[in-house]
Amino acid sequence: METKVVESYIDELEVYLGQLDDDERKDVLEFYREFIIDADLNNSDKIINELGTPKHLARKVLTDYSIKMSEEDYQNVDDGNIPTEQKAKKNVRMIWLIILGLFATPVAIPLAIALILLLAGIVATAVLGILSFVFLVALSVILGVGSIFVGVSVFMQSFATTLFYVGAGLLILGIDFFLIPIIIAIFKWAFQIVVIFFRWVGKKLLYGRKTPSKGGQE
Repeated sequence: METKVVESYIDELEVYLGQLDDDERKDVLEFYREFIIDADLNNSDKIINELGTPKHLARKVLTDYSIKMSEEDYQNVDDGNIPTEQKAKKNVRMIWLIILGLFATPVAIPLAIALILLLAGIVATAVLGILSFVFLVALSVILGVGSIFVGVSVFMQSFATTLFYVGAGLLILGIDFFLIPIIIAIFKWAFQIVVIFFRWVGKKLLYGRKTPSKGGQE
């Protein structure tokens, strides 16, 4: 039987689940409502002892949801037509939710701090790498275009010199054209490794705790 205590808990939980779509949110709320009633958790202390506060439970639910969506490559979003940058944003959010979930578990706080430091190091390295890459590409493009310009400018004086400079410029630009997609692919691959790592941490966090989750460990 649903009491005002149960209703209050579920209503507060609903507030924190605003990022889920209506059907998913309804399913989650119904699952935990039935769980609380079936387990005869008839006061706030029992509910919080079993499930945690509504905010902590919502954090766990959202993390679980984000991990499953990430594993499915967001095929359930817009029939899989989600843009790459939107996938990246959702994966970043998943990582943040996992870290928050760790902070919500007292014994895991040291791990959360370590992961934040690791993530900060990765981000700093990535930013430095991107800036260096952009600088080198810009410099090589300037050198390539400049070399072609020099070659064209001496065309009337020496055809051989023109061939040398124009050839060198085209070679530099050709290398840029070849390397840029490879470097971008490497950055994307590195990001996916980070996503997979945090996804693994999140699953260990979720399924290593006693809190029941909708769908179990699927």
